[in-house]
Amino acid sequence: MRFRREAQRERGQSLVELSLALPLLVVLLVGLVEVAFYARTYMVLLEASREGARVGARTTLFDNSDVYDLVIQNLSREGYNTSALKDVIIVRAEVEVVSGTPAVNNHKVFSMMGSGLAARLTEASIEDNLPVLPNTGDYSNEGLSGRLIGVEVFYDHEPLLGSFPLISDLFPDPTRLHTYSVMHIVR
Repeated sequence: MRFRREAQRERGQSLVELSLALPLLVVLLVGLVEVAFYARTYMVLLEASREGARVGARTTLFDNSDVYDLVIQNLSREGYNTSALKDVIIVRAEVEVVSGTPAVNNHKVFSMMGSGLAARLTEASIEDNLPVLPNTGDYSNEGLSGRLIGVEVFYDHEPLLGSFPLISDLFPDPTRLHTYSVMHIVR
């Protein structure tokens, strides 16, 4: 008889512990799902910007509007709402090696949607990222001279579970995601 009472008490204790821990576990699980959707959206945007830059860099048949259309096609193919796309900015620049140092000239920015968003691929940011390529300290033999194309994508990601308690406080609605790709133009 005494053993039965203790077993019932332990079951009640387990139920209280579960009721205290379950809300926290649910919030953690929902947050994990939300982060996974943000990561997937970012990867799709990155692939769309890479594909746009790749096509713009390889062929002379495509102009800026064709690169923009390709980004839209990639997002549509993955099932993303293209109305949440805020802008696709195409940056074209020329890089010259002067005295062993790369310098950006003729930097042109094309905003395909006219959103007024500022391109983050500025001359300074392009020059700062050029030395990432393998080098020996002298860029004259590194093949850095030439023309570049950069494709930036700005997208407003709506949280999947935005109205879920506590999650809506962690993830702003919407969250602006930004990706870019830069490639040498080979023509």
